[in-house]
Amino acid sequence: MSTSFNSIREKGLLIITQDSRLRWLFLFSLLIQIVFCITQVGYLHPDQHFQLIEFSSWQLGEPSGATSVWELNSHIRPTLQVYLFSGFVEICRFFHIYDAYVQLTILRLIFGLLAFITFNAIGIYYFKHNRELLYPVLLLINLSWTLPYIRTLFSSEMASSIVFFSAIVLYQKKGEKYLYVLLIGFLFSLAFYLRFQTAFGILGFGVWMLFIERKYIRLIPMAIGFGFGVVFNLFLDYHFYNQFVFTPYDYFRVNILEGKAAEFGTSSFLVYIFMIALVIGTPPISFFLFYYTLKGAIQQYRQPLVFAVVFFVVGHCLVAHKEERFIFPVLNVLPIITGWGLPSFITYYQHAQKRIRSFLKGVLTISIGLTILVFVVLPLNPYSQSIEFSRKLVNKFEGSNPTIYCLARTPFQTESGLPLTFYRRSAPNIKVVKFYNADSAQYLKNAWLVTTYNDAKPKLTYLDSLGFKPQFYSSTMLWNINRFLQAKNVNTINEIWVLYKKDN
Repeated sequence: MSTSFNSIREKGLLIITQDSRLRWLFLFSLLIQIVFCITQVGYLHPDQHFQLIEFSSWQLGEPSGATSVWELNSHIRPTLQVYLFSGFVEICRFFHIYDAYVQLTILRLIFGLLAFITFNAIGIYYFKHNRELLYPVLLLINLSWTLPYIRTLFSSEMASSIVFFSAIVLYQKKGEKYLYVLLIGFLFSLAFYLRFQTAFGILGFGVWMLFIERKYIRLIPMAIGFGFGVVFNLFLDYHFYNQFVFTPYDYFRVNILEGKAAEFGTSSFLVYIFMIALVIGTPPISFFLFYYTLKGAIQQYRQPLVFAVVFFVVGHCLVAHKEERFIFPVLNVLPIITGWGLPSFITYYQHAQKRIRSFLKGVLTISIGLTILVFVVLPLNPYSQSIEFSRKLVNKFEGSNPTIYCLARTPFQTESGLPLTFYRRSAPNIKVVKFYNADSAQYLKNAWLVTTYNDAKPKLTYLDSLGFKPQFYSSTMLWNINRFLQAKNVNTINEIWVLYKKDN
C-alpha cells in the first residue's frame, strides 16, 4: 500500500509543482482545512463521542460516560477505532498533554489533514491526465461548503471512508499483484469494522469484480485478507468486552431484527437524495451538479468507484432509519463522479442561449457567496456549542476553584443529560451545582451562573433584574440571533450558552 500511495503522492506533487494555479489552490484549501480543524470543537452526533471517546476512557479504566449508553452492554460497537483513540491518548500523555480540548484539537488536525491528503490524492489519481477537469474536481473536494467540516470529524463514517476508498484506488493501481489483493481484502475488513454500513460499498465493489472486471482468481486472496481482518477484529473486541462477541451480528440483531434503529425514527429515501443534491458544491449550483453527477455515473458505470458509491447510497436508502451522518462516507468522492459528468455540463453551457448562460453565472455567483459566508461564519461559531462553551469555561477558571451554578443542566452534559466525562476531567477545579427553578437564583450572592438560552428564555429579564451580568457566550452572534428569533416568536437555536456573574 505504501509503495502505491508513494507513487500517487510523487505524481501528485509533480503535477502541483508544475502548475502555479494548483499550488495556490492547495495552499488556500490547506489553510481552510487547518482553520476548520482548529475551530470545530466537539462532535456532530453524540455517538461520535460516547461510542469512541467515552468507550476509550472505559477501556483505560477511567471514569467514563460509556456506562450511560445502552450500546456498551449490547456489544454492538466494534472497537477498532476505540483502540486507535486509546493509543492516541496514551501518546498525548507520554508527551505530557493531558488537557482534553488540546488532545482533541491535535486529533482533529491529524485526522482532518489525513482526510484532506487522501481525497485530494484520489482526485489527482483519476484526473491527472485532464487538467481542465482536475481543477473543478479539486475545487469541489476542498471548497464544497460542508466538506472541510466533515473531514474534521473523528467518526466511524469518516475513518471507514478513508480506508475504503484508499483500498479501491490501491486495487486499481496494484490489483494484479497477489499480496496487494490480500492487503486490499484486509483493508476492506478494517473499513467494514470501522463502519458496518460500509458493507453496502464493499458489496458494490464485489459486484463490479464479478460482472465488470471478471478476474475471479483475485476473489480468493481478497477473501483471505478479509478473513484475516475479521480475526484481528474478533481479537480486539474480545479483549475490550472481556468475552467473545461477534459485533457485526449483534449490531444486525439489535438494530434490524429487534428493530432498535427504527425506534429513532424512519424517513423516506428522498432524504439522502436531497442531501446529496445539497452538498456537491454549494447550493444552488449543487442542484445542477447533482444532475451531471448522475450523468457521470452513467457514463463511467464501469468504474469500481461508481459501483461502490451507488450501492452504498441505494443500500442506505433502503434502510428505514436515516441520519445525515450515515451518508458522510461517500461525500468526499462524489466530486470525482461529478468530474466525469462535467464535460456534458460544459458542452451544455457553451451551446446554451445567452440568457441561460447569464442565469447559470448568477447561480454560480450565489453559490460562491454562500461558500464564503459559511467559511467565515462556521469557524467563528462551532457546531458543538456546548463543548465550545465548556472549553471557554475551563480556560476562564484555570488556576482558580469556583463554584458554578447551573440552571437545568451543566455544560458537561448533553441535551439529554448524558455525562461528558472526558471533558469534565479537564475541569476538576470547577464545582458545579444544578438547580431547576430560575426563581431560586434570587438567593445566590456573589455567584457564577451558567445556562442555555432556551432553558432561561422565560426568565432572561428576571435574571437581568437580579443583577446577573453576562460575561461571555458560547457564541455572541448566535445568542443575539436567538434574541431576534424570540422577538419574532420563532423557535430559537438550542445549546447557546451564557456565563453570568452576580457581584452582590
